[in-house]
Amino acid sequence: MSSPLTQRQLERELIDLLEARTGLRPRVAMLLGSGHASITNQLKDKVAIGGDDVPGMPLPSPIHVGILEGVPVAVADLPLQAFDGLSFAELAHPVRVLKALGASLLIITGAAASLRRQIEPGAIAVIEDHLNFSNLTPLTGPNDDQLGSRFPDMSEPYAEKWVKLAREVAINAGVPCPRGVFGAIPGPSMPTRAEYRFLRNAGADLVGTSLVHEAIAGVHAGFEVLALVGVTQQVSDGQSSKVSIEAMIDAADLAAPRIATLLVGLMAAARSHT
Repeated sequence: MSSPLTQRQLERELIDLLEARTGLRPRVAMLLGSGHASITNQLKDKVAIGGDDVPGMPLPSPIHVGILEGVPVAVADLPLQAFDGLSFAELAHPVRVLKALGASLLIITGAAASLRRQIEPGAIAVIEDHLNFSNLTPLTGPNDDQLGSRFPDMSEPYAEKWVKLAREVAINAGVPCPRGVFGAIPGPSMPTRAEYRFLRNAGADLVGTSLVHEAIAGVHAGFEVLALVGVTQQVSDGQSSKVSIEAMIDAADLAAPRIATLLVGLMAAARSHT
């Protein structure tokens, strides 16, 4: 593997690549763990940037650039998980590639378990803050000062204006969309009952293994960040926390089209905001 390029070099390479394939410059970047296939299929004037096209470090899956509800967007899959043995740089790389394409808003989707009775399976929760209990940060290692500060401010990791707009769109679409604090864990094993209790007492409303690393990398790169999660199960205090894979799949199947509907509506509403 060749050495990763600096962010400025990456930007120049990708701008040249975009100009050769399409006249679009994405305003919104989407890292989608849920709703990816539906959104990708709805893009107009779509072109793909393959893993071999990205200098310095290949991507695990293509980035699709196209138009969604009049907004130029770049859409990538979110299969990366720290528990697969990826390095800090590999976790941050997709976010930095999307930033190099020129987008200013990063939308991340994923799945999570609910720790609150008010947040039911099938709902789409909009993340307002997080607790990083994964013991990982994608900013470990040398800092690229051209990309962002060595010590990025994390006082508002998820942009409040996008949190509010997402909830407005969800209410209009009839999609349950509570706000919540996301607790990130390393995975792949699920938490014990004591760990769920600790996370709940610490202030987490939802728990999962994805999303937070990308959000940190996004803030560092200068993105405004919005994160949405499909709730796949509910872990209530004092009840069994045993995972039902079948129930989680059913809830994920319900959440995925809701996330896609929300993303389409959000782009329609966001044309004047990005």
